[in-house]
Amino acid sequence: MDVLVIFGSSSDAHAYTKILGILKKNKANYEARIISAHRTPDELDIALAKPHKVVISGAGLAAALPGMIAAKTTRPVIGVPVHSNYEGLDALLSIAQMPKGIPVLATGVNQPEVAALSALKMLRSYDVVNLIGDRSNKALLNAEHVLKDFDINFKHSDKADRESINLEFVYFDEPIEKKDELVIYCPLLLDEDMRAEAALNLLKHSSHGLWVGLNNGENAALAAVEILNLNGAYDGELADYRNSLKEKVKKEDNEIVKE
Repeated sequence: MDVLVIFGSSSDAHAYTKILGILKKNKANYEARIISAHRTPDELDIALAKPHKVVISGAGLAAALPGMIAAKTTRPVIGVPVHSNYEGLDALLSIAQMPKGIPVLATGVNQPEVAALSALKMLRSYDVVNLIGDRSNKALLNAEHVLKDFDINFKHSDKADRESINLEFVYFDEPIEKKDELVIYCPLLLDEDMRAEAALNLLKHSSHGLWVGLNNGENAALAAVEILNLNGAYDGELADYRNSLKEKVKKEDNEIVKE
């Protein structure tokens, strides 16, 4: 199938019905499921066992569902934070602030249309990643490193390109222009913004586009690799990469047990 849509509760119907409507209108092949990350976690393995190209998942509060899905698939995962408490900031951060190596592409809070339209854009054919931002920035350099490791063609530009997967590294000191291209934003903070209150900037600016966590150039690049992997071209490389992450954690586990 093209798109697998998984939400945590029927109370999220206001979000997923919009997604399904857009997918149906555009004749995308999709399946929709209600699976709770905390109440029916075993159902995830069953759902993800079916062939799929893109996953759209949404939840509120702790919003663990998109992250759990991303841990079980190497296809791109789009996460939709559903407004509940704190204006949805808790869900937004839960979805965007994934650990390095397991990307989820977050929309803004209650932005199901962005998720559906982005999934449709991902179904197009791409072969280049376009990097937008200061080439000396550490997050962008980390993205470059990942792309080189996977032998991905990439270029640098000062604007989004419709024929590329665009990774844009942005500060929140000015409004972010809405774009029609497929854009993955990596937020960067100015030195004076290193406070918890600065998380509100993400809430304010994320009404369009897809977002990874703060300074997380690795996840931005890995998400691009996953989009390029819709045909399975990078299945082996991504499996090896995930296995290296697993082995690192197992090694750390063994070391702490010895203590």
